[in-house]
Amino acid sequence: MFCKSFSKLLIFCILATAALYVSCSNPNDDVVPWTEVRVRINTLDAKYIDLQNINSRVVIKNQGYGGNGIIVYRSSEAIFNAFDCTCTYEQSDTCAVIPDEGNIAGAVCPVCGSKFELVNCGMPTSGKAKHSLKSYRVSYNEPILRIFN
Repeated sequence: MFCKSFSKLLIFCILATAALYVSCSNPNDDVVPWTEVRVRINTLDAKYIDLQNINSRVVIKNQGYGGNGIIVYRSSEAIFNAFDCTCTYEQSDTCAVIPDEGNIAGAVCPVCGSKFELVNCGMPTSGKAKHSLKSYRVSYNEPILRIFN
């Protein structure tokens, strides 16, 4: 009985770990050139206080590729997603997505018009971009949020 329960638990843990690993991993991350990212913010800081709320987002300026910024979206109590603001249609230091005012979980490129879903791994939903936004790893130990690659 113990062995059967243990093996089921082991299989569940392996599958859960695999699902977490690939959930927002992006095989097209290489579309945006690699840039080292090591950001640590306090979500109680006035610049980032919106992240105290679920379904909120902020842009961390002067980070990511070309200093285009990193957009952070909080989808639940413990889940944050962080994406490079560089548009995947035109990877330059002058083409960066901004929060989509018509969609709290969205971002839009003001240059090419591409729209991205932050709640859906940064996938493009319309426009010229065909690749997801470059994602970064996130660690949260309230109130500190770490973003890194």
